[in-house]
Amino acid sequence: MKMPVSTYVTVIPENRFVRWLPNALPAAGYLTMKNSAEEDIDVTKIISPDYQNIAIYKTVADSESSKTIKLDKVTIPAKGKFEFAPGKHHLMLEKPTHLITPGNDARVVFFLSTGKVIKARIPVRISPELH
Repeated sequence: MKMPVSTYVTVIPENRFVRWLPNALPAAGYLTMKNSAEEDIDVTKIISPDYQNIAIYKTVADSESSKTIKLDKVTIPAKGKFEFAPGKHHLMLEKPTHLITPGNDARVVFFLSTGKVIKARIPVRISPELH
């Protein structure tokens, strides 16, 4: 079934990446989505031909520790942006369906509350901490 592509929500090309880890460990994905519509739009589901599972997580920190909380959806505000950014929200990409290495793109489909989708290619790169 082919889903219509949203003309209101777009992925901003800058600052999008999947932080690759060796041995098929779960990878974290980051990107910014922009909503040009007059109403809030939710991201309700995410799939990829490159990963068996993609979930949304939010990092919550207090004065002593931080933890991640799994979310069912995120909201892109009307005429605004939503950032999946380190220390805030991220995509957890698990169980790659094939060998994925730095230099590849992760293909991701975001399902929106409007009944439309956004398709994105997110560059895979090595985390600076691994160098």
